[in-house]
Amino acid sequence: MIHDTQVLHLRVPLFDEHGMELVPGTHKRWDNDEEFDVRQEEKGRASSDSLSSGKKIQLAAGDLLVFSADMIHRGLYGLDRLAFDILVFDSSANYVDYVDDDCLPDRSMLDKIDDPRLYMNTLHLKSKLV
Repeated sequence: MIHDTQVLHLRVPLFDEHGMELVPGTHKRWDNDEEFDVRQEEKGRASSDSLSSGKKIQLAAGDLLVFSADMIHRGLYGLDRLAFDILVFDSSANYVDYVDDDCLPDRSMLDKIDDPRLYMNTLHLKSKLV
Protein backbone atom coordinates (compact mmCIF):
# COMPACT_ATOMS: atom_id res chain seq x y z
CA MET A 1 0.00 0.00 0.00
CA ILE A 2 2.81 2.45 0.91
CA HIS A 3 4.40 2.10 -2.51
CA ASP A 4 1.18 1.96 -4.54
CA THR A 5 -0.56 5.16 -3.45
CA GLN A 6 0.33 8.79 -3.02
CA VAL A 7 -1.87 11.57 -1.70
CA LEU A 8 -0.73 15.16 -2.16
CA HIS A 9 -1.79 17.69 0.51
CA LEU A 10 -1.82 21.42 -0.24
CA ARG A 11 -2.45 23.78 2.69
CA VAL A 12 -3.02 27.53 2.44
CA PRO A 13 -3.58 29.09 5.88
CA LEU A 14 -5.95 32.05 6.04
CA PHE A 15 -4.36 33.29 9.30
CA ASP A 16 -0.81 33.09 10.61
CA GLU A 17 -0.47 29.79 12.46
CA HIS A 18 2.07 27.61 14.21
CA GLY A 19 1.84 25.37 11.16
CA MET A 20 2.57 21.68 10.80
CA GLU A 21 4.97 19.07 12.10
CA LEU A 22 6.10 16.70 9.35
CA VAL A 23 8.29 13.61 9.58
CA PRO A 24 10.29 13.45 6.33
CA GLY A 25 10.53 10.07 4.64
CA THR A 26 7.63 8.45 6.48
CA HIS A 27 5.58 8.35 3.29
CA LYS A 28 7.96 5.60 2.08
CA ARG A 29 8.35 3.46 5.18
CA TRP A 30 6.58 1.99 8.19
CA ASP A 31 6.60 3.73 11.58
CA ASN A 32 9.59 3.31 13.87
CA ASP A 33 8.89 2.44 17.54
CA GLU A 34 8.67 6.09 18.71
CA GLU A 35 6.34 7.09 15.86
CA PHE A 36 4.08 4.10 16.45
CA ASP A 37 3.86 4.73 20.19
CA VAL A 38 2.93 8.40 19.69
CA ARG A 39 0.43 7.81 16.90
CA GLN A 40 -1.26 4.93 18.76
CA GLU A 41 -0.84 6.51 22.23
CA GLU A 42 1.07 3.51 23.55
CA LYS A 43 3.63 3.30 26.39
CA GLY A 44 2.53 6.55 28.02
CA ARG A 45 2.83 8.62 24.84
CA ALA A 46 0.12 11.01 23.57
CA SER A 47 -0.70 11.75 19.94
CA SER A 48 0.11 15.41 20.63
CA ASP A 49 3.72 14.58 21.61
CA SER A 50 6.44 15.92 19.32
CA LEU A 51 8.54 13.36 17.49
CA SER A 52 12.35 13.52 17.64
CA SER A 53 12.44 13.22 13.84
CA GLY A 54 9.67 15.79 13.28
CA LYS A 55 10.26 19.07 11.46
CA LYS A 56 8.07 22.02 12.47
CA ILE A 57 7.06 24.40 9.69
CA GLN A 58 5.49 27.70 10.74
CA LEU A 59 2.98 29.12 8.25
CA ALA A 60 1.83 32.67 7.59
CA ALA A 61 -1.48 33.62 6.01
CA GLY A 62 -1.28 32.97 2.27
CA ASP A 63 1.68 30.57 2.42
CA LEU A 64 1.42 27.31 0.49
CA LEU A 65 2.66 24.09 2.07
CA VAL A 66 2.76 21.06 -0.22
CA PHE A 67 3.55 17.64 1.25
CA SER A 68 2.71 13.98 0.95
CA ALA A 69 -0.36 13.28 3.06
CA ASP A 70 1.00 9.76 3.45
CA MET A 71 3.81 11.03 5.69
CA ILE A 72 3.31 11.41 9.42
CA HIS A 73 2.02 14.92 9.99
CA ARG A 74 0.01 16.91 12.49
CA GLY A 75 -1.24 20.42 12.96
CA LEU A 76 0.39 22.63 15.56
CA TYR A 77 -2.37 24.34 17.51
CA GLY A 78 -2.41 27.47 19.65
CA LEU A 79 -3.35 30.21 17.19
CA ASP A 80 -6.47 30.53 15.07
CA ARG A 81 -6.27 27.75 12.49
CA LEU A 82 -8.35 28.21 9.38
CA ALA A 83 -7.00 27.08 6.05
CA PHE A 84 -7.90 26.00 2.55
CA ASP A 85 -6.76 22.37 2.37
CA ILE A 86 -6.75 20.36 -0.83
CA LEU A 87 -6.02 16.65 -1.04
CA VAL A 88 -5.17 15.29 -4.48
CA PHE A 89 -5.16 11.55 -5.09
CA ASP A 90 -5.32 9.09 -7.95
CA SER A 91 -8.96 8.70 -8.89
CA SER A 92 -8.51 4.93 -9.10
CA ALA A 93 -7.66 4.84 -5.38
CA ASN A 94 -10.37 4.25 -2.79
CA TYR A 95 -10.09 7.62 -1.05
CA VAL A 96 -13.14 9.39 -2.44
CA ASP A 97 -15.34 8.06 0.37
CA TYR A 98 -13.29 10.22 2.77
CA VAL A 99 -14.33 13.42 0.97
CA ASP A 100 -16.74 15.49 3.08
CA ASP A 101 -19.66 16.69 0.92
CA ASP A 102 -19.76 19.94 2.91
CA CYS A 103 -16.30 20.76 1.57
CA LEU A 104 -17.29 20.53 -2.09
CA PRO A 105 -18.65 23.45 -4.11
CA ASP A 106 -22.27 23.48 -5.23
CA ARG A 107 -23.33 24.23 -8.81
CA SER A 108 -23.42 28.01 -8.33
CA MET A 109 -19.86 27.94 -6.93
CA LEU A 110 -18.62 25.66 -9.73
CA ASP A 111 -19.89 28.17 -12.28
CA LYS A 112 -17.57 30.81 -10.77
CA ILE A 113 -14.41 28.66 -10.82
CA ASP A 114 -12.26 29.15 -13.92
CA ASP A 115 -11.21 25.49 -14.13
CA PRO A 116 -13.39 23.26 -11.91
CA ARG A 117 -12.08 19.92 -13.30
CA LEU A 118 -10.60 18.83 -9.98
CA TYR A 119 -13.95 19.25 -8.24
CA MET A 120 -15.92 17.80 -11.16
CA ASN A 121 -13.86 14.61 -11.06
CA THR A 122 -14.43 14.26 -7.31
CA LEU A 123 -18.17 14.88 -7.66
CA HIS A 124 -18.33 12.31 -10.46
CA LEU A 125 -16.50 9.70 -8.36
CA LYS A 126 -18.76 10.38 -5.36
CA SER A 127 -21.88 9.95 -7.51
CA LYS A 128 -20.70 6.41 -8.34
CA LEU A 129 -20.75 5.51 -4.62
CA VAL A 130 -24.50 6.04 -4.30
